[in-house]
Amino acid sequence: MNFRAIIYNSATLNAPKNILQFLFGVIIYGSLTGNYDIIKTVLAASGLSFGLGAIYLFNDLTDYEEDKKNQMKISWKAIANGSISVGTAKYLIVILSVLGTLFSFLSGAIFFSIYAAIIGLNLLYSYPAIRLKTHKNSSLIVITFIQLLKFSSGWFLFTTSLNGFPFPFVISLSVGYSLLFLYYKNNTANAKKIIKENKLRVYPLSLIMFGFLLISFFMYAFPVVFVLILGMSVPTILFYTLSKEHLGTKVNFAFMYAGLIIILLSFLLLSVPMVTATNDTLVGYSNQIKEMLKNVYLNK
Repeated sequence: MNFRAIIYNSATLNAPKNILQFLFGVIIYGSLTGNYDIIKTVLAASGLSFGLGAIYLFNDLTDYEEDKKNQMKISWKAIANGSISVGTAKYLIVILSVLGTLFSFLSGAIFFSIYAAIIGLNLLYSYPAIRLKTHKNSSLIVITFIQLLKFSSGWFLFTTSLNGFPFPFVISLSVGYSLLFLYYKNNTANAKKIIKENKLRVYPLSLIMFGFLLISFFMYAFPVVFVLILGMSVPTILFYTLSKEHLGTKVNFAFMYAGLIIILLSFLLLSVPMVTATNDTLVGYSNQIKEMLKNVYLNK
């Protein structure tokens, strides 16, 4: 195994994404309660990263013959490009699995249950005898549930209560991730073609995503977060479009991370007094709109 393989493979490239998704729940819980445990957070984040790292390598191991033919994936699929041997990959899978399971178990029973569910769903997705990844509808359902669990895992590291947890927003994020995943799996930069070929999946999922996003806007007391996300997303999407024209689909990873950072940063900014004041103002407007809609409904 060469030095490049250590830092440039499926496990390491996906680790920051998984940690950011995990931190979503931690940040929400911390912002609402003011409580969090750094050691427990690091332990759980490490457990999730190690466990999923083993899954990514296992997935690459089962797909390496196919990945060899894929020019987009070959650069970072370390087993397919030969920078990690099959034997080394098997050893790494065992080591990462043991570390992930141990750290997750030490993080608490609830978190360990979520970790086990995430690993189990991933195995259903990629295990050769089951391989739900070959089923278009089932694969998207599994991917959505995996993201739902990852985005929620940081919250349930500290509590079993759903009180204050923005579940509809998490559903929206998870469905949005599945749509991006569908785009990635089609291995093309032609989004219109993907939508046309998968309209029976894209349209219902898009409707669910925007529906739960709208519910979240009126249901939870942080409308400024949505404004911040929108404000930071517009220039990011523009930059992504321009970058893709020159670099192709290689930029997808970078901008997926950018999207997650924007979401986390928007929630973190709620602690800034000026942002808090703006949020309170928007909550007032939101309550007025709710009251107007309620009156319109009652007068029908």
